[in-house]
Amino acid sequence: MTGDIMGISRLRMGSDGKGVSTLVAFFGCPLHCRYCINDFCHERVDSFGNVPRGAYSPQELMQILRKDDIYYRMSGGGVTFGGGEPLLQSAFIHEVCKLADAGWQMRIETSLNIPWSYVEPLAGDIDEWIIDIKDMDDQIYENYTGVKTGHLTSNLLRLKEQADAAKLHIRVPRIPGYNTEENIRKSVEWVKNALKTEPEVFGYIRPI
Repeated sequence: MTGDIMGISRLRMGSDGKGVSTLVAFFGCPLHCRYCINDFCHERVDSFGNVPRGAYSPQELMQILRKDDIYYRMSGGGVTFGGGEPLLQSAFIHEVCKLADAGWQMRIETSLNIPWSYVEPLAGDIDEWIIDIKDMDDQIYENYTGVKTGHLTSNLLRLKEQADAAKLHIRVPRIPGYNTEENIRKSVEWVKNALKTEPEVFGYIRPI
């Protein structure tokens, strides 16, 4: 088994949860967000020509992650899986989590808009689910991402039943040109009522 990895960024602070973290970013995403900063995650396999993509086995990736073991332990940090949509490679991530030290925090950054079968393998592995829900209004979501909300709502509710609320870090973005403060307020209220957790509201930066 190998992971189709877009990049590995070590010694990160303040952007992927508490402490020092390593971000492992994967190719592939079902969304086509207008302000995506990693839009090249959609590149087809053969578009790289003779340049090999980052195909790692779980053991090979673990060799890299262990280089910063002391930083994870001392700071309360760990590994963050991002993308792209990392849940598309949840089977690979599950194998990595099985090899990880129990003292590491294992986190994932996801849109959660994929079939539940991709989510379920990691329900017991992940310490923090960082979920960018875009907007809970179906039309705004589709206008911005190019796809329907699909599995998002049902996955959020199912995940709430399997993961402690403290593990759910829900993010509600201000998206210039797509949602309003009233839309954001409604999304925040939905999260608070349905998931019993306080979401983070933040702002997207419109590309120049």
